[in-house]
Amino acid sequence: MAERERGALFLRFLALSTVGAAVDALLYLLLHTALRECIARALSLFAGLVVMRTLLVLSTATPGGNLAVSRAGVTTVLSIAALLNYALFISLIAISPSLQPLAAMAFSAVASLGFGCFGYLRFALRGE
Repeated sequence: MAERERGALFLRFLALSTVGAAVDALLYLLLHTALRECIARALSLFAGLVVMRTLLVLSTATPGGNLAVSRAGVTTVLSIAALLNYALFISLIAISPSLQPLAAMAFSAVASLGFGCFGYLRFALRGE
C-alpha cells in the first residue's frame, strides 16, 4: 500500500510539473514578442515555478495529513531545477544563435524535469 501511495505521489508530481511547464511555455510565447528572450524566459520560468510550488505543496499530503516532502524540500528541488533550466536555455542560445528559442526552451525544460523528478524522488524516499 505504501508503494502505491508513493507511486501516486510521483504521478501527481509529474502531472503538476507538466502544468507548471505549460504555464511557463504559454507565458514565454506571450512575452517573447515584446521582450528579449532572456528576460521573457526568466519571467515565464518564475511564473511556472510559483505555480508548480503552490500546486505541489497543496497536493502532496499523505492520507495522515502530513506532507510527503517538506516545503523546504519541494522549494529546493524546484529552485535548482529552475536554475538548471535557465542556465541550459541561456547556454544553448549563446552557443548556437541560430537555434530557435522555443527548441532551446523545450530541451532545457525536459532536462530540468528529469532533474526535478530525480530530486523529488530522493526527498520522498529519504525516510526509508
